[in-house]
Amino acid sequence: MLIIAMTMAVVSPWLLTSLLLHIGGAVTVQDAGVMRCGPLNMTVGRNYSEQKVQLTWEDHPSCLLTRGQIAYEIDVLSTDDMKTIHHNQTGSIHHWLWVSPLPLECANNTFKVRAQYEDQRCINGIPFPSQPTLFPPDTHEVYEVGSNVTFCCLLPPLKTFHGFTLNGKPKEHVKLNNQTYAMTVHLRRPSGFGGTDVTCNNSDYGTTYYVGYRPRDTDLQCETRDLQSVVCNWSPDKSRHWPPTKYPTEYELLGRSCSKTGKVTTMKRCRQREVIKAQERNWTLTVRNVLGTLELTDRADLTKRVHMFAPQNLTASRINARNASLAWEWSDLQYRKLRVLCQIILNSKGDTDVRNYSGLGLNQALLSDLTPNLKYEVQVCCGTEEHFWKWGDRKNITFKTEGDIPDALDIWLWMEQKQTMILWKMPQPGQSHGPIIDYEVKWRTLAEPQETRNRTMLPPDQSTAVELDPSEDHLVTVTARNPYGRSPPASMVTLSQKADEVTNVSRIVGSDGGFSLTWLANPVSSCGYAVVWTPTFTRGPVYWKKVPTGVTQAFITGNLTPGVRYSLCVYACTQEAPQLLERREGYVEETEIPPEQIAPLRWAHVGSEVRVSWTPIPLGNRTAFIKGYVMHYHDMNAKEADPNLVDVNVTTDDAEATSLTARDVRVGSYRFRVAAVTSLGEGGGNSITLTINPPWDKSILALVVAFSNIFLLLIITSIIAFKNWTCIKQMVCPPIPNPVLICDWLALMEDRGPSSLIAVESHSSQMENVSVSQVFSHRLPVSTDNDHEGAPFLQNQATNGYYHQQPQPHGDHPESGINSARVTISSTFLCI
Repeated sequence: MLIIAMTMAVVSPWLLTSLLLHIGGAVTVQDAGVMRCGPLNMTVGRNYSEQKVQLTWEDHPSCLLTRGQIAYEIDVLSTDDMKTIHHNQTGSIHHWLWVSPLPLECANNTFKVRAQYEDQRCINGIPFPSQPTLFPPDTHEVYEVGSNVTFCCLLPPLKTFHGFTLNGKPKEHVKLNNQTYAMTVHLRRPSGFGGTDVTCNNSDYGTTYYVGYRPRDTDLQCETRDLQSVVCNWSPDKSRHWPPTKYPTEYELLGRSCSKTGKVTTMKRCRQREVIKAQERNWTLTVRNVLGTLELTDRADLTKRVHMFAPQNLTASRINARNASLAWEWSDLQYRKLRVLCQIILNSKGDTDVRNYSGLGLNQALLSDLTPNLKYEVQVCCGTEEHFWKWGDRKNITFKTEGDIPDALDIWLWMEQKQTMILWKMPQPGQSHGPIIDYEVKWRTLAEPQETRNRTMLPPDQSTAVELDPSEDHLVTVTARNPYGRSPPASMVTLSQKADEVTNVSRIVGSDGGFSLTWLANPVSSCGYAVVWTPTFTRGPVYWKKVPTGVTQAFITGNLTPGVRYSLCVYACTQEAPQLLERREGYVEETEIPPEQIAPLRWAHVGSEVRVSWTPIPLGNRTAFIKGYVMHYHDMNAKEADPNLVDVNVTTDDAEATSLTARDVRVGSYRFRVAAVTSLGEGGGNSITLTINPPWDKSILALVVAFSNIFLLLIITSIIAFKNWTCIKQMVCPPIPNPVLICDWLALMEDRGPSSLIAVESHSSQMENVSVSQVFSHRLPVSTDNDHEGAPFLQNQATNGYYHQQPQPHGDHPESGINSARVTISSTFLCI
């Protein structure tokens, strides 16, 4: 029986040599000089990448003496403990294939092969190394990204294993047997320029490996530049740090190397001399690296792929204000036979003008309609007009045109109160054609063209205000002057209607930092339209934009401030005065109304209702359209007890409202907050705190106030009466003079004698009996008839009280013996 023992671990060179000596030749075993049937000339083949082992052998000549087929048994044993890990049997076939579950380098296995007639015999495996050994050895192996690699650490007997490290970091491992340990690494990404380091037990036993990709170049595209060579471009592999310099990549085009050394790290362009014929063919690029090979193919007729070189000796000549000539040469004579299409790009102050010219072997071009006094940067590139492939390389040149008079100005008129603002836009460099010296403004009435007034303005002025009679139409003309002369006049007739006189105003909402306007075409428009915008509530700059005929839309942007309301007017341009078509108002962006714009807040309490009023927010302070108002209020004591208490809301959709009423308000302290409602929410809010008292408190207060007012009035009246008592007494109760008696009948009584006495009974007092003559002689002066006429008051008194009354005799007095008369006079005077 023949037994072959093999160690599948790759350790050191002496181990490899020993292993090859064991498996390279045939082993013949004889027993007592007798040849036994068994395997002869056995060989071992390994496929390390697929972890496969293939055994082949021949029959010993003595097997010819046996009858029937010979069967062979094959055992795979672990060398360290000689345990069978795999068993198989085969017939007359003299080869056997086995797939190892572990990398062949990491498995120290012994293979036993014997015939069925032969006794079992065994050959020991290769002994373990005398020092720790790591597989793969330090040969800078290269592996493909996405694959797995297993590293094995083989230890001498009784040697302790301390583990693996990967770039200095410990990694997990698997114990295969007492002297063999393995670590499997999944290669997810390419390694760096220095590779990845693996160590076993310590840094003295390690290896370095690289991880990368097979060639991954793409997008091969071939062309010709001179019809005598082929130039191919492609997209190289974009992997960082791969391939490393130690493992370069080879590029070949049409089987010829693309570099002088034949190997480069990376490329994306290759040129080979080749006769270009008018036919399609394959253009093949071969890319090789240590991991594999890639072929890219582009099939094309390169006579239809001509990428021209840049023109040579480009010059500009015969330059004036509006024209210039360009000329150039071709370095390749083949271009003179081609119909050439050239693109000339003119750049000036941010503006770009692209022009195309064509011709057989084209080498010149005339540039017309240029802008005076302007610097141009010119680029020239060309391609084939027939079978155009791509624009060739560019050639640059710079020149400046001569100056000229300015272009006509862009003007506008704007009515403000009693003045007319004449506005014009400052000419741009492409319009001024030189430095502006001054502006001349002229105006006159259409009825009297000979009476023209003018005014000269200096830069940087862009407006002037004049007072024009609004009852007459005026023609306004503005011109600009530079060193080359004065511009053509720009004229406009005064507007027939002010923008603020329009009552039908619609709203517009801004978007994307501007206003997008559209309007209906108007038949009165003969020269387009104009859009004018300015702040609505503040005196600000006026901007305008002219729109050509047939266009009924415009996007207004620039010079717009968020939170400012703008008025936008659309005018129809006519041969006479522009006509206002419509007016709109809006915000380019609404902003929140600042706090406390609703002020001052006032309140009134009637019954169970509280009415809160305010002054409207000034129009200039409204940073958004107001849609209405909202009032929130709550009982402060209840809110303090329950912070989650929801406020009561009162709202209105009236944007012009100046008050809101809260109903069913009970006694207590309340906080009211009023805010304006806009598209952004609430804004401009203001608050007020008030206390609602019980009704009886108000009644008492009203009574106290009423009585206080009455008492105060009495005091004032008394003081005034006291200070003016004399005057009041004279007016109310003037002094009454003493009674004046008309004594005609008294005299008659005296003539009659003592018997003619008057007895007057006094109800208030008694007087002594005196004679009438004595009484009146002392108390009353005797009045004559003339005196009666001058004292009507006394006459009336006498008439009512004394005169024309018949004397009555008093019953208590006798008629005789009376020498004196008793007269009782009753008089009562009331004075206040």
